[in-house]
Amino acid sequence: MASWTDIHQNLFQLYEHYVGEPDSAKDVYGYWLFIVGYIIGAAGVAAFVVGYAGEGNSYTLIKFSGVTAATGLAFCLFGIVLMLPVRTRGIQASVVGLLVSLGGIGFFGWAYPYNWRELGTDYSVEVITVYTLGIGIIAGVTALVPVLTGRKGMFVEEEGQTEDPDILTGDAMESAQFAVFRDENGDWKWHVLHLEALAQSTDSAITRPEATAGIERVKSQISSAGLMELTTSAFRLYEDRDGTWQWTLARDDGSVVGACAGEFDERDGAEESVSFLKDEGPDADVIEIEDAAYTYEQRRDKWYWQLVDDNRTPLASSETGHTTQERAEEAAHNFAERFDQARVLDIEGIGVELCERADGWRWRFVDAADEVVATSTDTFDSRRDAERAAEALLPELESASVTVAGEPAFELYESSTEWRYRLVDETEHVVARSPEGTTDRDDATAWTKQFGDNAADAEIVEIEDAAYEVYPATDTTGDEYTFDEAETLPVAAEDPEPAPDGGTVTDAAPRADSADSWHWRLVTDDREVVAASTVSHADAETATAAIERVRQQAAEADLIEFENAAFQVYEADSGEWRWRLIDEDGNVLADSGEEHTSRGEAAETMMTLKEQAPDAELLEIETAAFELFVNEDGEWGWRLIDEAGKLVAEDPATHPTRSAARQAMDRLLKHLESDVRTMDRAIFQPYATGDWHWRFVMPTGETVAVDGGAASTRDELIDGLETVREAAMSARRHTIGDVSVQLYGTDEWQFRLLDRNREEIADSAVSYADRAAADDIVALLKSHALDAPIFAIEDAVIRLDGDDGWSWDLVNRDREVIAEAVDPVDIKDDLLETIDTIRQLAPLAGRVDFDVASFELVAADDDRWRWRLIDEDGRTVASGTETHETADAAREALADVRELIESASILEIDSVSFELHTAEDGWVWHLIDEYGATMAESTQTYETRTAAREAMNDVKAQAPDGWITFTE
Repeated sequence: MASWTDIHQNLFQLYEHYVGEPDSAKDVYGYWLFIVGYIIGAAGVAAFVVGYAGEGNSYTLIKFSGVTAATGLAFCLFGIVLMLPVRTRGIQASVVGLLVSLGGIGFFGWAYPYNWRELGTDYSVEVITVYTLGIGIIAGVTALVPVLTGRKGMFVEEEGQTEDPDILTGDAMESAQFAVFRDENGDWKWHVLHLEALAQSTDSAITRPEATAGIERVKSQISSAGLMELTTSAFRLYEDRDGTWQWTLARDDGSVVGACAGEFDERDGAEESVSFLKDEGPDADVIEIEDAAYTYEQRRDKWYWQLVDDNRTPLASSETGHTTQERAEEAAHNFAERFDQARVLDIEGIGVELCERADGWRWRFVDAADEVVATSTDTFDSRRDAERAAEALLPELESASVTVAGEPAFELYESSTEWRYRLVDETEHVVARSPEGTTDRDDATAWTKQFGDNAADAEIVEIEDAAYEVYPATDTTGDEYTFDEAETLPVAAEDPEPAPDGGTVTDAAPRADSADSWHWRLVTDDREVVAASTVSHADAETATAAIERVRQQAAEADLIEFENAAFQVYEADSGEWRWRLIDEDGNVLADSGEEHTSRGEAAETMMTLKEQAPDAELLEIETAAFELFVNEDGEWGWRLIDEAGKLVAEDPATHPTRSAARQAMDRLLKHLESDVRTMDRAIFQPYATGDWHWRFVMPTGETVAVDGGAASTRDELIDGLETVREAAMSARRHTIGDVSVQLYGTDEWQFRLLDRNREEIADSAVSYADRAAADDIVALLKSHALDAPIFAIEDAVIRLDGDDGWSWDLVNRDREVIAEAVDPVDIKDDLLETIDTIRQLAPLAGRVDFDVASFELVAADDDRWRWRLIDEDGRTVASGTETHETADAAREALADVRELIESASILEIDSVSFELHTAEDGWVWHLIDEYGATMAESTQTYETRTAAREAMNDVKAQAPDGWITFTE
């Protein structure tokens, strides 16, 4: 990237090449500002013309072209002002005008088009006024140049004025001439000529105005310059332009060989620095560092070590002080050994540290700043056990659910191969659970939804022994004890329509899964279904009537048993008699196909067919009957049929033995007269088994929740149900894996890790000001879990810190800092390279003791050598200004410097002065300004001191009135 100096030089050279010699810098800048303004304005006009002919957005086009054209005009006018001979106050007024006009342009950019003319609030007048005011100020300065400059005829040549230079006649050469010329780099230098070249500039100027300014400075100050004669080396003590004091060391010929390394606020500080160099410099040893070395210094009665490379760049330093230098040396050697073996702890986000404590091993999370975030709750017998626990945790943590303590939640979790859920209330107690496990996660989710949606309106119903429940078929997610027509014994199409269990069944009767169909079941207090309806009913009343018919028929029914097929003669509803052959499952294998007028006629016909089925039993049913049967799987069951052979009720389950089926039938008879209730909504059903429990039952009979813990009394259980209702209604659903994260707190927030059984795995070690901060650290844990390194600090680790630049420190397992980087770097890779360098250099580094003062030879980036003087604290006091190709050359030059320091006098420079110096073959002089910088020097060496002084006096006398000429 080009520097400002390069740009400045290029602008002047282009101006000189295409325009001419500028009178001042503002001529150049004014010209180029005018050009820039012209280009910007032209671009705005061109954009408007081209865009207006196209199909672009007219508002955008007008805004862009208006802003650019107005900006170009303002810059053009301001450039013209700079090119005119306007006084300073005129330029200042133009700057104000430029700022005002630019403000008006910005005002337009904001206001157009939505606050312009008819659109929105009209600011058009205000915008135009501001811009016109700014342009008016600039244009006013341009028009009033004669008034502002105090000169007349600015645009017309004054009478008698000519552009031709004066003709030199007579005494014209009595005054000196400043001849300005270009050097080999194209910059400007000058000579003072008076009959011959007497003096020359030591520095070059980029532009003519700068060269002229330098000459004018010499002319104004040379007449008052004093004289100092240097026959030996000298320290020049001077106050710089910024008010600080500095010094340089010069030979007797005026060439500078050294300078102070810093600046001093007071003159006394600079004098003390010079005195230190004169006292210690001549006898100071030369220190040479090969590769690296340890240095030691004492601060406040403590000794500290530092590792430096061969350029004396600090690489590492001790964090703590030591009582003696010997202990500091031991610490440095200890550092080298530990640093070489230490691993780099580069944590991006989160890491897991395994640490040993008195009670065993634990793991803990640490963040990128090496702050402990959370610590495991359990301890482990070995490091490997702790490592295994961390390895198992991290993959689960990435997908862990985040819950909040105090917020009710349904937690779905997988146990073995089954999904279950639990309901946790705001006090962190499990108040409800799934009734059982399910292989399908969606089933468990459906249970939580049913529970949450119905808990608020659920009644509390206690069942004593058993009860009939009449319920609508509004939910088909649970088990329904309904049967289709294939499960009933067939009747002829022309048979009457009353349902066998006492309801009514017509062609328009509702389907079993219809929202308008009703069913009934007889259940015990432990929710065992003793009997259930076989058909659906139109309404609750019809289903209740069916229960009454079952009661009547079951009370009168005899028990009929058969193991194979059986013939049955029965009276149809029409009063006619029929027969049929049924198997052990009640399926009709054959029937009469026609009606008979008497039982005997039907029986006679049936006996004819019985000869074809000799093993079939003969059943005679005069009223209702219970049948015990065995199915094809060898399972037993019962069913209740009426006198017409129609199925009234049947066993909802099968049993392994006949006696078990008989017992199931007996349970129906036992609970035949149980109460009947309509169950059109879910219920909480309390029951006692020593302690009190509850279950949550849907109208379908499906249990979707049970209590989370027993209550000692019924009243306690009933009182607790209100908490359960509130928790179920407001609970959010979370899927819990092997690990979940729970936030907790009020004023300050923390988090903990829980396993699927809600046992604590780890707890946070830090409290956070608000929940958002806790959420952030949890998000950090989850996002970096898979990449988190697991490590243990055996002895020490190198910890990286990127908070304020990148740095490192060497810490032990207790996080005590052993050593640290001296200076941070901007790029992490650079730090890692430095660490590798320290690994290589630290074991090889020797010891370096800085005496009160020591010289050191150093190589710069260009591989050239120079010297510097260092005090006992390792601070640089002085450095050489001359460079050398080799270290040996620098060492030889240092020998000369020692002699110069010893013999040097001290000169305080407080004004411009001439200095007379002895050279190898004569005398030379320099003109030194009040800041110690050389303004000019003699062009030749004079044989005698007198000749040099005469030439110096000649320049001093003639230069103030000298005239300036430029030549290419």
